[in-house]
Amino acid sequence: MKFGFSRMTMSRVYREYRESGKTSNLRHRCGRKKITQERDQRRLTRIIKRDRRAIPLKIAADFDAGPSTSVSVRTIQRNIIHMGFQRRRPTRVSSMTARY
Repeated sequence: MKFGFSRMTMSRVYREYRESGKTSNLRHRCGRKKITQERDQRRLTRIIKRDRRAIPLKIAADFDAGPSTSVSVRTIQRNIIHMGFQRRRPTRVSSMTARY
């Protein structure tokens, strides 16, 4: 009661610490829930692949035109980077790496 946890929780954490030397880490549960779901990620991938040179403002407009939740341009940019599309322009391959 002194720490604001139940007696059962305190005994479980103490027993876990005594047996393994560490306690469980529940940090993966903290923070805000993600706005975009896996379905939205697939849809965003299709939009990006349709026009690889589109600016994030146009991608956000195309995304918001669909049936999913409305998201900001910054959220679209963050998802683009997370999915690995941060460099959408083709890069030149040097002659040294193009050898067979």
